[in-house]
Amino acid sequence: MNRLFFLSQSPPRILNSLNNPPLTSLNLLHWIFTHPISRSVDYGHRFRSGRGIRSQHAESATSHLVAELMSPSQRPGSARGENLVLDDENVPTASSVYVHIPFCRRRCFYCDFPIVAVGERTDTNKAHMDAGMTDYVDLVCREIRLAAKVNSSKPLQTVFFGGGTPSLLPPPLLLRIIDTLHEHFGIDSGAEISMEMDPGTFDVHSLRQLMDGGLSRVSMGVQSFQGALLESCGRSHGLSEVYEAIEAIHASGLNNWSLDLISSLPHQSLQDWEHSINEAVKASPAHVSVYDLQIEEGTLFNKWYKPGQSPLPSDDNAAEFYRMASAKLQDAGFAHYEISNYAKEGFQCRHNLVYWNNLPYFAFGLGSTSYIGGRRFSRPRKFKQYREFVEQFESSGGVIECPQDSTEDRALDVIMLSLRLARGLDIQAFSQRFGAGLSTLVCKALLPFVSSGHVVFLNADGDILDTEVIKALVQDSRVFGLSRLSYVRLTDPNGFLLSNEVIASIFSALPSGENSQYRACLCNLVDY
Repeated sequence: MNRLFFLSQSPPRILNSLNNPPLTSLNLLHWIFTHPISRSVDYGHRFRSGRGIRSQHAESATSHLVAELMSPSQRPGSARGENLVLDDENVPTASSVYVHIPFCRRRCFYCDFPIVAVGERTDTNKAHMDAGMTDYVDLVCREIRLAAKVNSSKPLQTVFFGGGTPSLLPPPLLLRIIDTLHEHFGIDSGAEISMEMDPGTFDVHSLRQLMDGGLSRVSMGVQSFQGALLESCGRSHGLSEVYEAIEAIHASGLNNWSLDLISSLPHQSLQDWEHSINEAVKASPAHVSVYDLQIEEGTLFNKWYKPGQSPLPSDDNAAEFYRMASAKLQDAGFAHYEISNYAKEGFQCRHNLVYWNNLPYFAFGLGSTSYIGGRRFSRPRKFKQYREFVEQFESSGGVIECPQDSTEDRALDVIMLSLRLARGLDIQAFSQRFGAGLSTLVCKALLPFVSSGHVVFLNADGDILDTEVIKALVQDSRVFGLSRLSYVRLTDPNGFLLSNEVIASIFSALPSGENSQYRACLCNLVDY
């Protein structure tokens, strides 16, 4: 079987660089999260789905193909890569911000995020640590002020502080960033302001300080309810600190909080995992994120372990972890609204939905990636280079040279991100934006997974359509057939578990674009 590899933050967060392994069903899905789209995503903030990265060759071939399938008005622009995709008036205005706070007590054994390890705060190093954190906040606020001057925006609806461990930052410094956002962007009175916190880095007093300054949501990285497992993956907190943190959150009166767990840790058994799920439910969070451990290059885990080999769980056990979490959390009243995320009614993470719906957002700080005006821009991952970037940003008057995402890249992003959601891909919206020809190819590629029970199509009433009905509609040579399909989504849990294979099938089904007869058929379909 193809193992599903889940994402974590922010976004998850997606890496800022692309490598070039071959495009296969085993590695394709990871492209979503290694594409710069989500260095700022809180997909749970520790791990990413999938193993591979989309190759430059495959990207070029697929981009050419998608352009062939679009009507002339939808195709990208000039040969030098400046792609006129949508009129400016149709590009939504960003109303979300991600801020990266890189400080951690130490680097966990699995972590490859851009962080600054500062150790434990003591009387001896306190002044030096605070000076370094103040310096960093100064840089972030300088970037915020300039970005607000050169970008139009509306009051922010979501703000997310990820890391790193943002709760290591003294509350006055974090509140200073919020105040700077208030002053230069504006923050809506009903905005969701989220912050990642780790056990042992906050108490009820500091949490209430942050809540008084606008914090409305906490994402707490528990990861496991076994002390030995926490120690084995290099976490800086122990089990007693987990329960103290849960107590502090309840004492603060904060209702909107998330608890993060990791599956497939070294030596983790199904019994361990069941206990962690049960304890998470007992803690009464409004939201739970569940991520599968990824072994990333450059980490200590990469030196010590190989995926699927002991002491890491087998692929079959990893799948069973996922099924168990899905069943138990849904039985406890959590809706499984995204491949790795569960929420009580009304408590979905609004900020993460910005990423999964491929909407624009600002980002500030070390290693973060913004998505503004159809352009993605990644900041340096090292502190010195980030300082130089801010200084150059100021001296240029806020000008950053970066290419605009092409229409084909946007189409592929929408497919892959939408299929992470329980809602799935909106076929009609996709057709209107990218052309009925491409929509038809996507639907045809998914037909085998309908028969196997991994994919379902829905009509406008939300009813699941029969397999034979779907085949007839997709094979219809007119746009009319496609118009009767509203959504396509992966089933829970088996479809989500096979998501690598499903998404890979979409890519492999796309022709090279050289078949003129087939291309003409598509043009007729688009222009019908």
